[in-house]
Amino acid sequence: MNSTERDAYVGRCLRVAELARSNGLTLRKLDKPPVLEAAHDGKSVQFPIVTDDRLWPQTSVEEAFYSVLVDARGWAQADLSDTILVSLTDSTERSEISLMKRDRENEQERMNDLTAMLGGEQQLAALYATADLT
Repeated sequence: MNSTERDAYVGRCLRVAELARSNGLTLRKLDKPPVLEAAHDGKSVQFPIVTDDRLWPQTSVEEAFYSVLVDARGWAQADLSDTILVSLTDSTERSEISLMKRDRENEQERMNDLTAMLGGEQQLAALYATADLT
C-alpha cells in the first residue's frame, strides 16, 4: 500500500470510529487475546481480531474497529445455506461446517449487540456507508 492509499485508509478508519463515538460508543483494544471492545451505557461487546502479535500493538483502535465492520459485513454476506455446504467435498471442509455456522451465529450476536448500542439499524447502516461497505 503506497502512502496515498494508506492515508485514505487511515482517514476512512478515523471517520468510521468518529461516527461510532458520536453515537455514544467507547472503543478500546484489549491485548490478550487481541480484541476490540465497543461499550455504551454499561454494556459492551468484544470482537476477536485475527492478527499477528507483532502487528497488533501498531494497529490503532480505529483500524481495529474498521476491521470489525469489514469482518461483520463478510459474515453477513456469507452463504452458509445447505445447498452451498453440500458442495463441500473435502472431508476437512465438511468437518468445519458446524464451526462455520457457530462462528456466524456468534458474529451475528455481537453485531446485534453493537447495533443496539448504536441506537438501531440506521446507525449501523451509516457506519457501513462511511466505511464504503454498502
